[in-house]
Amino acid sequence: MPKKKQALDETTELRKQLAETEETLEAIRQYLVDAFVVKRSNGDQVVTLTDAHFPYQMMVESMNEGAITVIPDGTIFYSNACFNNLVRMDAEKLIGTSFRDLILSEDQPAFDAILSEAGQNATRGEFRLRGPEGAGIPVQLSIYKLTTTEDVSGIAILATDISERIRAEEKIRSLASELTLVEQVERHRISQVLHDDLQQRLFAIRAHLALLKGSNGNGNSSENDTSIDQIQNWLSEAINITRNLSINISPVVLRGDGLAEAVTWLASQMEEQFGLQVEVEADDDFNRLEEHMRVLLFQAIREFLFNIVKHAGVHQATVRLAHENNTGRITINDSGRGFDVASVIHDPQAAHGLLIVKDRLGLMGCSIEIVSQPSVGTLVTINVPLEPNLENIPHRRSP
Repeated sequence: MPKKKQALDETTELRKQLAETEETLEAIRQYLVDAFVVKRSNGDQVVTLTDAHFPYQMMVESMNEGAITVIPDGTIFYSNACFNNLVRMDAEKLIGTSFRDLILSEDQPAFDAILSEAGQNATRGEFRLRGPEGAGIPVQLSIYKLTTTEDVSGIAILATDISERIRAEEKIRSLASELTLVEQVERHRISQVLHDDLQQRLFAIRAHLALLKGSNGNGNSSENDTSIDQIQNWLSEAINITRNLSINISPVVLRGDGLAEAVTWLASQMEEQFGLQVEVEADDDFNRLEEHMRVLLFQAIREFLFNIVKHAGVHQATVRLAHENNTGRITINDSGRGFDVASVIHDPQAAHGLLIVKDRLGLMGCSIEIVSQPSVGTLVTINVPLEPNLENIPHRRSP
């Protein structure tokens, strides 16, 4: 009898423990409660938070960051909706699995290291989670150790998706690389102008002066006059080369306040150098622009006018400056050959300069739209955010 009674008691206790375990697991699955592992003298015990903590749970569920709670060995027993959406997995599949298994294998040793160092102060690191089809999702993990006066222990993990930041950093690196390339191309162009044109002219001038000096006045007077005239012509051409080079590198007109004035000057330069007649229509001088924005827009307009010279096959273009509701609008229009915008944009080699201009404008909050058709022409529209003109806003006088 004692053995039978002992067996019945043990069976009753086991059933009680099994019922408690099933109840706890069901509560966790349905997000009715949260849970921690309590280390007791007689072993570990799962302790749940009651419905009194429902507001806390609702707050965690509404977070824009992933929130996960694990027991010390890394097993997940809670994850909020944001984290579930991040890894594209349902809560039922996540609970009871190892958080470590969600991290790409090459990042797991670093994760183990910061998990073992988890304390009251957060330890942080950047890792990649396994996403759909094995894609790595870059996240920053902040890991905290949870403790209470009742010796309840667990680990909280906050997961912040840093995909946008990574893409932004890659974009900045790409732009920096492209800027370096453009600067190198410009240096090469300047070097060619100096070496192949200006330097050759100066060398010829020096050679002719040496011949004149060597003749010591014994040469034919008319020949000497011809040489002097040729030297003067070469000097004039050399002066024009240096002047144009200086102007193109840093136009003096950009040191003013207005964009319209700079564009009008640019129009005269395009006609003088390339025969392109540019009509400038300015409803607004864009005086509220910062200097760096004014320079950027000037360079963008010049780039599109150069493209007209090189590709449009026409000798007329129009540039309009206008604004509406604190937004500036710049349009560059021609009726030339036009092109297939989609095919050019998707060809990095053909659209290299255009893509650089587009990216730079985008970084400054501007947008660009290009409409073009073969044999019809091209219309480029640049939208520019403008600061409100406070001088035109009426002020209410205090009573």
